[in-house]
Amino acid sequence: MSTKQEATLSKQSTIYSYTLVKRIYHSLYKKILYLLVLALALFFKFDPENWLPLLLGYPILLVFHTLLVRVYFQYTIGMAMRGWTYRWGVFWCGSLPEGHASVKLVNRIQLHLFWIGLSMIMLLYPWIPHPWLLYLVIFHLWMLMPRLWMLFRFRPYRKSGLIKITEKETSCYLQ
Repeated sequence: MSTKQEATLSKQSTIYSYTLVKRIYHSLYKKILYLLVLALALFFKFDPENWLPLLLGYPILLVFHTLLVRVYFQYTIGMAMRGWTYRWGVFWCGSLPEGHASVKLVNRIQLHLFWIGLSMIMLLYPWIPHPWLLYLVIFHLWMLMPRLWMLFRFRPYRKSGLIKITEKETSCYLQ
């Protein structure tokens, strides 16, 4: 999208006192490409004798990510997760804000998920079999890379921007 189109888009698209500055559409093409990357990664490392790590790796990570977000809210912000719900989606799956949330907060939570999750998987290295480790790393990276890429694109608006995540798009608003 050109800057001229974005300028026109921001003038026309307001929500309360917020102005849309950037929108990333979750098109069918992107979703298919995203799922194809996972299929190729799994196919490349697929072991027909080990189905269990393939079937349980993703659900285990979803539960772990949910628990980690809850712990983050409880110990850093000191409150329950008001305004956050569990939602299913292709690019964004897990505990997400219902409406608008600070880009800074969402970015911080996703970076914590990425680094703490990767560290926990690596700490389990001596005790879990190689296929489990491999599938957990593949699923973890696959889940968080598009989120971090979108948040990277919103980095100029990190201080005062608000993010809204829907099934069809991820948008960034400014006051």
